[in-house]
Amino acid sequence: MVRDLISGEPLVGATLHLDEQSGGAITDANGAFRIEKVAPGLHQLVVSYLGYEKHQEQNIWVKTGKTIYLTIDLTRQPGQLEELVVSANHPLTQMSSLEITEEKINRYAATYYDPARLLLASSDVMVTNDQNNQISVRGLSPELNVWRLEGVEIVNPNHLSNAGTFNDQPAATGGGVNILSAQLLDMSKFDIGQMDNSKNNAVAGLFDMNLRNGYAGHHQFTAQASVIGLDFSAEGPLAKNSRASYIANYRYSFTGLLGLMGVDFGGETIGFQDLSFNVNLPMKNKSNLKVFAFGGMSSNDFEATDPQDRKVQKDLYDIYYQGKTGGIGTTFQTPLGKNLNLSLTSVFSASQNKRDQTFAIDSPLVIQMLNYNHINQEIWANRLNTTLAMGRSTLHFGSALNYYHYYQDFSGEIYTPTTRKTMLLSPYLNWHLQVTSWLKLEFGTTYYYATLGDTQKDKLDYRGTLYIEGDHTAIALSAGKYTQLNQPNAYYLRYREDSPMEIQFFDFTESYRYLASLAQSIGKLTLHVEGFYYYFPKIWQYSYYSYALPWTFATYQAQTTGVSLSAEGSTPQFYYLVSGTMFNSTFDETQDNPYNIKYSYSGVLGKKWSFPKLDQDRQLGINIKAIYQGGTRQYSYEQDTYDYKSQLNNYARLDIRVQWTTSKKKSTRTWAIDIQNLTNRENEAYQYYDNVTKQVEMTYQLGMLPILTYRIEF
Repeated sequence: MVRDLISGEPLVGATLHLDEQSGGAITDANGAFRIEKVAPGLHQLVVSYLGYEKHQEQNIWVKTGKTIYLTIDLTRQPGQLEELVVSANHPLTQMSSLEITEEKINRYAATYYDPARLLLASSDVMVTNDQNNQISVRGLSPELNVWRLEGVEIVNPNHLSNAGTFNDQPAATGGGVNILSAQLLDMSKFDIGQMDNSKNNAVAGLFDMNLRNGYAGHHQFTAQASVIGLDFSAEGPLAKNSRASYIANYRYSFTGLLGLMGVDFGGETIGFQDLSFNVNLPMKNKSNLKVFAFGGMSSNDFEATDPQDRKVQKDLYDIYYQGKTGGIGTTFQTPLGKNLNLSLTSVFSASQNKRDQTFAIDSPLVIQMLNYNHINQEIWANRLNTTLAMGRSTLHFGSALNYYHYYQDFSGEIYTPTTRKTMLLSPYLNWHLQVTSWLKLEFGTTYYYATLGDTQKDKLDYRGTLYIEGDHTAIALSAGKYTQLNQPNAYYLRYREDSPMEIQFFDFTESYRYLASLAQSIGKLTLHVEGFYYYFPKIWQYSYYSYALPWTFATYQAQTTGVSLSAEGSTPQFYYLVSGTMFNSTFDETQDNPYNIKYSYSGVLGKKWSFPKLDQDRQLGINIKAIYQGGTRQYSYEQDTYDYKSQLNNYARLDIRVQWTTSKKKSTRTWAIDIQNLTNRENEAYQYYDNVTKQVEMTYQLGMLPILTYRIEF
């Protein structure tokens, strides 16, 4: 259906054109439309209505046997009677955010249906270790990334958060695979540059995830089987002739088959499962209520090897890791008149990570505090947002109210358990002004007020952006202040990475962000360039010299300067994306931070061929993805300094996905083979001093990883 963005009123007589064709559809008295006999594949829908901006819905993924339900909210074009003309061929999308869609996750190589791994198609996102999905944005620490669901902050929603980390301890924002299945995702984004003030409490990357509504017409199902597990999803109406709908997904995974195929996970036994759902309940007066939840469990076990087979320090230990993560929430949205809309979201999420380590033999080399590490984290996040349209202006104002609870217990014989409870209140205001059909201004402010016991702290953010948008050209200039409340497991910089202890440090990290963007479409080609400068006036670097001595702190200034370029284009049968990012990320004027890899390049190339038959449509698709970037930096074991002087070798990876899709009248079947690291290159992960070999050892990231998948949708 097509409706007004603010009031929710159905727009009667809106015109819809599919793939720039002359035919299409017109909305009825309820704002509803239906387009039938659409060929399977990707399509573009253009929606026009007098007095509103023309809307383009890109990459609509049509599959045989499934009905695609779209709710399209049109934005008013104030102060003029003519439609704003926007190129239907090449929308000039904002470069400061990366789209996350179910279709792209299923089309791109080596995503393994994980939204975070999809982002590696952009050179602005860097691999930190391909055993997990923790990513760095333009040289910034991945610990500063933030996950949001339906507009509010949640705990790290990843299985196996210890995967691929230096010390085998839970990471702040990454893991082996994301709990939020691609099957449930609506249009989501990963913000890396300009953000309005409703997206607060973030100084690096922001995962802004949204769940789609199930189709209310009839029941639809998807089943998927691969060498790493099983995946089932269902959606449909809650009752016959009901507008209420549900969508649910269950996933059970294992790695035993990959082990038999020769894939090395370091001798570890890995498994996980998760369940997610979203229930959409339309109400009277155009109000709407959503209830959603997600939950997952994971484990990662390693058993010590026999004495005669022990080669490195890890072989001495039995290590058992268990993780549990979940959340439940609701969103209520209602119009309060023609020009006013209100939404309220509340989500409670929690995670529990336990790592127990025992020793197969007694050894004077054993550090006692590493025996166990248990971390529990809870976030109760709430957000009230009000949208008010006033002529050429649109105001968004509201507030977020978050409660954080962090608990850690490790090796109590040396340290006592620590706990921390904080509150963060962050009211905000955004003002959007459409000066002309081609000039738009955006200003906003956020006030932060945080408490920890009797301690109180506050900060103020302010941001502004100027947009110039034409038929084929777009320019954006943005400047502003970004603030984030420090969490025990999320800091800009660490001196060493080999301690499981988290510091209880209560303060804000502040940054200033300056961006200049240009987008230009030339025929089927779209070019983007963005210059960026991130400045942190004060960061904390904490370090330890022994487990018996107090922790020490140092403060520095930090900055990241760089430029990002990309070129992309597509036809119905062919698409490509090539991008490169060059930057310098330092602290204390000249010292490199761990993720100052200097440059990152990526490329995606895809092609499909059709082989139609009388009763079915058959397609062969190939997607190739290439990544080349500088190596991350680590503490040097050969020098008695606090600098990250040691840089790993450059990282390079080639991935490929080949899929064969058969579409019949009531079903779509797909066979696919994904191969990550097609050349089986040995990419360095990290180095460490091994107490068994008495030397610095290098560990490596994943080698060739093939995944065969069968998928049916009906």
